[in-house]
Amino acid sequence: MDKDSQKLQQLQRILLLYQLVKTKPEMSSKALQKELGIGKSTYNRDREFMKKLGVSFEYDKAKKRQDLTKDAFLPIPDLSLDERLAIILALSQLGELQESFLAKHARAAAAKLMAGQEKSFCDVCKALLEQDLAHKGHPRQERIVPDLLNATINRRRIRISYCKPGQPAEDYEVEPYQVFVVDGFLYLDGYCIERKEIRCFKVCRIRSVRDLGLTFSNLREYDFARRRTNVFGIYASDQEPEHVKVWFAAEIAPFIREESRHASQKLTENSDGSLLFEVDVAEPEEVLWWALRWGGNFEIIEPQWLRDEAIKTIRKMAQRYKKQ
Repeated sequence: MDKDSQKLQQLQRILLLYQLVKTKPEMSSKALQKELGIGKSTYNRDREFMKKLGVSFEYDKAKKRQDLTKDAFLPIPDLSLDERLAIILALSQLGELQESFLAKHARAAAAKLMAGQEKSFCDVCKALLEQDLAHKGHPRQERIVPDLLNATINRRRIRISYCKPGQPAEDYEVEPYQVFVVDGFLYLDGYCIERKEIRCFKVCRIRSVRDLGLTFSNLREYDFARRRTNVFGIYASDQEPEHVKVWFAAEIAPFIREESRHASQKLTENSDGSLLFEVDVAEPEEVLWWALRWGGNFEIIEPQWLRDEAIKTIRKMAQRYKKQ
């Protein structure tokens, strides 16, 4: 065999060894040698050659797995078990997005993260990632979201066609700042040129995205965390937060205690087992919409205008049922 053929054979063997260490770390050194069809001396020479390329690994007898200590080609993040599980759980939740086509990308990322992990870890995560998607999403979003993300990352001004339910589509020129998720939907924060203010757009309502060929750098002091400090649900506002009090009946109180809805929330226990929920938010109507899910087991205490709004809503509901 000539030298070129030997070098090619060695390169192929080293690439296979690298792949096995990454994807099947439970294989012992003897098992690797058997899989590659080489002896111990050749195996050790290959490992020394890989060190020169920036890849080092040792078999950890305690863990019963190969420990890849250095990888110049794909650095391994130093993640704890809790951190790894948290990432997999977060990726699995993408299946709950209305734009659930993102789930296939999440699962691909999860598969890469799980490569080389312990079998027990992979078995647990497999169930999380193989569950049926809650939503099938809309094919249009497969085109829209990548364009939005690209424009947001590269600070590119775009023109969007935006259509609210029951209304004709409108065109807006937008400088996109941030894409985020609330209650399973994707949203976009961006500066609207026509409105001359930062607006929030629901991504599933965007019909088309066109790059205008302009780059922007002025973020107008946009701060995502600060903007959402006083947000209870979706809508961000620059107005001062308002104090809201809601009473919840004793039978519902345990469920309210389980939820952490806002950083400012305060819970006060009453002697009869009922609960007083207090929060400071910029859009109090969202508190009412949330409380309505508990049927007749809540009461808006203050502010008075929100209490009046609750009364109006409940009367409208009652009137509708009288027609039956």
